Amino acid sequence: MDIIELDINDSSAVEQWFIATQKVRVHDIPDFPESTLECELKGLRHPWPGNREELWLAVENGNVVGYFQLSLPILDNLSNVEVDLCVLPERRRRGIGRALYAKAVERARANDRTTMIAMAPETLPGTGIVRDDAGNAFAAAMGAKRVHEDVRRRWEADSISEVDIRAQLTEAWKHAAGYELVTWRERVPDNLVESQAYLDSRLVKDAPMGGLAWEPENFDVARVRAGEEVAAARGRRQFAAGIVHSETGRLAAYTVIGMDGGTDWHGWQLITIADPDHRGHRLGTIVKLENVLFARSMWPELWVVDTWNAAVNQHMISINEAMGFRKMETWVNWQQKI
Repeated sequence: MDIIELDINDSSAVEQWFIATQKVRVHDIPDFPESTLECELKGLRHPWPGNREELWLAVENGNVVGYFQLSLPILDNLSNVEVDLCVLPERRRRGIGRALYAKAVERARANDRTTMIAMAPETLPGTGIVRDDAGNAFAAAMGAKRVHEDVRRRWEADSISEVDIRAQLTEAWKHAAGYELVTWRERVPDNLVESQAYLDSRLVKDAPMGGLAWEPENFDVARVRAGEEVAAARGRRQFAAGIVHSETGRLAAYTVIGMDGGTDWHGWQLITIADPDHRGHRLGTIVKLENVLFARSMWPELWVVDTWNAAVNQHMISINEAMGFRKMETWVNWQQKI
């Protein structure tokens, strides 16, 4: 078996890698949205600002049997690397994962990284959904430490009526005098981009992170705009709702749903954040509910939205569950010093 770096200009290798990703998806998280080769290739060609990517393939007899992708922050968290390591379901427990892991450690060290971070799904009791625990067993066997847990929840358009959404909004807006709603697609308005950058920089400071060694990320206007350009290059549709503090004209809270270019029915909940100075006005509830209405008015085919929350983030969990989000599985965050 050989482990080689993917050349994104090698169409045959890219196609084999893509086929492998879909086999892993169907086995590990079958309800995740399907993708397309075109969509994934755009992702390879357009990495997110502030990150550099490496993708390596395990090739046996000319066939891709596994892979890992490194996400290397280059603006902050310079000692960290995020690792996504996968082996075809039918080829697991045969040493392929260990070989890929050894190469991933080698590449992480070559990039002066000292902390590896990865995630893996785990069955959440009471959901009736069973997940393959191979990823968590593998991480533990490699010596990684379990440091944080997130829970994925899913919203479907028929899980709550529009009447119920508007009733919740009517109640929430009673607590938000002095604030006004703004919505946008793909690009935040110029008069709000600086305050969005401020909120983006707060996310890691404010969100529960458990034992993850992840430092706050520093966003400015240029980084926000660069992210929007990459999203457009990837073919992503984005729908956002924000709350503006009328007195200052600054964003006090906002949320975004993103839809990958390869699907027209599924969205990812990308961010929801409220400025701590403006909490207590139910702004998180308002932006989440308003954005669901806005996104579906712009894209009626949107039927499903997936979100992740720290398992201990009861405030955001209560907002999501009141909207009709239901538990799917736990995502375990693993961390290892190398």
